[in-house]
Amino acid sequence: MRQDLADFRVFLAYRTCLQDSLKATVQGMETTTRRTPSKPARSAPDNRYLQRIGNRWYARIPVPNQLRKEMGPYYRKALDTSDVNEARQRRWDVLEVARARFAKAAGKEAVGKADADLSYAAFRAKLRDEVGPAIVINELTGEEMTNPALDAVIDRLEEREESDRGDMAQAVRDHIAGREQVSETLKSYLEARPKRNPTTTANYETTVKLWKAKHGDKPIYGVTRKQAIEWLEEVGKGKAQDTVKRYSTVMAHLWAWAHRKEEDPPRNPFGDLLKAIGTRGKATQSYGFYDDEELTRAFAAVADDDELRPVFLISLYTGFRLEECLRAERQNLHGVECFVLKTGKTDNAARVVPVHPRLKDVVAPKGAKASALSVRYGRHMRKIGIPEGKTFHSLRKAFTTALERADCPEAIAARIVGHAPLGMTYKLYSNGREAAELRGWVEKVKLPV
Repeated sequence: MRQDLADFRVFLAYRTCLQDSLKATVQGMETTTRRTPSKPARSAPDNRYLQRIGNRWYARIPVPNQLRKEMGPYYRKALDTSDVNEARQRRWDVLEVARARFAKAAGKEAVGKADADLSYAAFRAKLRDEVGPAIVINELTGEEMTNPALDAVIDRLEEREESDRGDMAQAVRDHIAGREQVSETLKSYLEARPKRNPTTTANYETTVKLWKAKHGDKPIYGVTRKQAIEWLEEVGKGKAQDTVKRYSTVMAHLWAWAHRKEEDPPRNPFGDLLKAIGTRGKATQSYGFYDDEELTRAFAAVADDDELRPVFLISLYTGFRLEECLRAERQNLHGVECFVLKTGKTDNAARVVPVHPRLKDVVAPKGAKASALSVRYGRHMRKIGIPEGKTFHSLRKAFTTALERADCPEAIAARIVGHAPLGMTYKLYSNGREAAELRGWVEKVKLPV
């Protein structure tokens, strides 16, 4: 907190210096003691905000860009003196009045009583949408000027003695520094590095959701090692080690992305977290295998579900993962009707699988989400008492086992389920014999549903 306070005071000092050095600004920053700015130390006469008409001096303050339609380009006030030195002193009082009028006209009392209950994320949104950036360009002079609306926010925080504590103060500091919220970091990361597999994207989104539940939608800039460890220990309770590792890896990637522009970033607090928390999490277990009786009951449980029934059958007779069932395109290759996957979880997952006769009239639902179907399928299985560990992915295992029972060579089975190169490597689009050969083995798959 002391460092945060120091950083905030540094910004206040910078704000004051910027006001004294930039021309045509309207937002003279002051220290919390509200002392009148002293005459800048420069050799040339400082006649900022001054205008001489006849023998009289006037203060002429540029109006912020967004208020010029209402107030005109300048706020002008007679200084009632013909002495330039006296005018230079009196202009600062006029500047204070102008600032107050600008803030009132803009309606930018952005820290009202109702805002005290806003979350960090909601206040950041208000700063972004209603206040704008910390530095803006004066359209009349083309020079930088501090944002008068943001000045008003900081002034109100100071009046309420909240300029160095609380979520609103932290939101202002992060807004000034241009630090992305973690949701913004996730968005920019996925836009720059899109994932081939929707499941991977969903894993990133789930991880960030868990982080936000603990820390809110704040920047991950400045996260400590202790915070990272405590969070991972909490969200990893009862989870498989692979899941816990995925949480750690996702946050490490996002932290590195948030700091990508720094030449010497600090240590990534999410790196090697599994070593730090020991052997937390359940050991990874392989997916269970349905026997024929369980498989029959599982299908009966989803038979009336128009989304789960078709993907159940497609997975059972192709070995597709759930999201692959939804993505696969149905095409005719040299007289052989096939499911075509152009991309997948791995390079080998891009493959072609001939359509089994059982799937002749089965069509995957459009617009369905794999994550939602997975949850719904799990509920059905628990309802009918299917043992834990037997999931939708177990259907893929049932298909592989059926190929083995049909004496399918291991190399061919591996190609069909995406464990060995197939797809374009074997030129299935130009070699119908390959698809025909695979169809023979797929049609040998016999299952009880």
